[in-house]
Amino acid sequence: MTYSLAFISALILSLFLTPVVIKIAYKFGCVARPHEFRWHKNTTALLGGIGIYIAFIIPFLLLIKIDMKMAGFLAGVSVIFLLGLIDDIFHIKPQLKLIGQIFASCIVLAFGISFEITPLKWVILPLTIFWIVGITNAFNLLDNMDGLACGIAFISSSFLFAYSLLNGLHIVALLSIILAGSSLGFLRYNFYPARIFMGDCGSQFLGMAIAVIAIIGTSGHISNLIVTLAIPVLILGVPIFDTTFVTLMRRFKGQAVSQGGKDHTSHRLVLLGLSERKTVLLLYLLSILFGLIALLYARIDIIIVSILAALALIILFFFGVFLGETKNLSDKERELLKKQQSQKTILNTIFLHKRRIAEVIIDLILICISYYAAHLLRFEGRISSANFSLMMKSLPWMIVIRLTSFYYFGLYRGIWRYIGIKDLAAIFKAVSASSLLTILFLTLFFRFQEYSRVVFIIDWILMLFLAAGTRVLIRVLRESFISLHPGQKKVLIFGAGDAGEMVLREIRHNKALNYHAVGFLDDNPKKVGRRIHGVSVLGTREKLPRLVKDRGIEEVIIAVPSEKKEALESIFEVCRSCGVKYRRMAGILWE
Repeated sequence: MTYSLAFISALILSLFLTPVVIKIAYKFGCVARPHEFRWHKNTTALLGGIGIYIAFIIPFLLLIKIDMKMAGFLAGVSVIFLLGLIDDIFHIKPQLKLIGQIFASCIVLAFGISFEITPLKWVILPLTIFWIVGITNAFNLLDNMDGLACGIAFISSSFLFAYSLLNGLHIVALLSIILAGSSLGFLRYNFYPARIFMGDCGSQFLGMAIAVIAIIGTSGHISNLIVTLAIPVLILGVPIFDTTFVTLMRRFKGQAVSQGGKDHTSHRLVLLGLSERKTVLLLYLLSILFGLIALLYARIDIIIVSILAALALIILFFFGVFLGETKNLSDKERELLKKQQSQKTILNTIFLHKRRIAEVIIDLILICISYYAAHLLRFEGRISSANFSLMMKSLPWMIVIRLTSFYYFGLYRGIWRYIGIKDLAAIFKAVSASSLLTILFLTLFFRFQEYSRVVFIIDWILMLFLAAGTRVLIRVLRESFISLHPGQKKVLIFGAGDAGEMVLREIRHNKALNYHAVGFLDDNPKKVGRRIHGVSVLGTREKLPRLVKDRGIEEVIIAVPSEKKEALESIFEVCRSCGVKYRRMAGILWE
């Protein structure tokens, strides 16, 4: 009943106060106007954080007993709220804002709230400050699209509440559910299209409140260092990822991290073709998935969950690599890059070099995951001390052999977004050869005594899946977003053969064409209904008039280079009769 009362009261207060704040903001001119570095296109009310803060504070004062730590929590989040409010009205400098965030974090520390992962105070104090300031800024940066930061705050608070219930942390659960209620109420007015923005007073308040709640919820209950840090990191995975991604991208481009811009994860997803609403919902889903992994730490073996978390982080890494290739430069940025062309070339070389290193590190992690998972599957989740000893003795040799084999078969020389059958064949050879060489090595030097043969078969299967899966992921993401770009010209490809397949690949990989292949036409009725790279053969030439009318076809690309002149002329005539433009592909040239 206490939790229900806390959530409902915060929700109702937020729902009631936010419209009031909207009227006040417009009355006093506290609005966000469209700007070059801002995403929104309409003038929108600011200061929504006032409603969130009040909706949180009132249930907090009524339902929570104020002790030393709760007084520190209240003081810290109130200072950060006032700092954000001043910034919204007077626009203070980033340096002063950072000093204020550190000051608020020190208040929290002074009242006894900190991580408890080690007795070394000189480690705990800076780590706690870094965590609070980092998460505060993460939510501040995440507040770049309607409903995004507020929705993630609601999801994160809800998972902190669920985790606290599972572990009997009453105060943490109460704080989390109050914050969830105040966030959800504001989301009603902030989701796309937003009627109000929370401003820095809201984003910084939510960020710091969640950061401190996470510290209280994990530090005193779990003694394991990895789990203590992993749970809040996973629950707050989306804001942490976005902050890290934006920081790296801006550093690569020579921009100040504090500078605003349209280069966030959400912005790049919209540029790839998703609507704003779908983009926000996708990031909600990612936050929920990471929150579920965090909850598993309380119920499943730590090693198994750590494997899942590691795989999730690797997928997130490649997602970041994919997003980093999205072009979203403004005209001013393009001019700057032209002036610094030599510097850009050096930067790209360094980045490519570091990316190869990252590939090796990821393969190292995948080798360890595969080998350990193979033992877990073979021994039904329980590895005896003897088998664990054998695993640790053989793992270093397996790592060396596998990485050497991967290098020999050219796995670190390919461009993953263009991965094809030959690359997959190379992965199969590399994994198979390394498995056989590992078995041969263990047989020669250790006589392969007491090792389970089944483990190596399972490891071979898992490693094939992991090595191929990670490398295919970039292409899968690229192919998934190809057809989402709005405003593309709808075209039909006449000819479902090799030439047509080549045209389709060119359309998909050359964004400058601005084409969207709706389907194929072919005079061979046996091909109708078949698919080439997911695009259907819709019919023969007789169906062209209907397709032009029903599908809004704007152009036909004729990819039948072997046809005689008379046959081609008949195709041209069909296109002319339908009033649709056409062009012919002759060999490797388009006419």
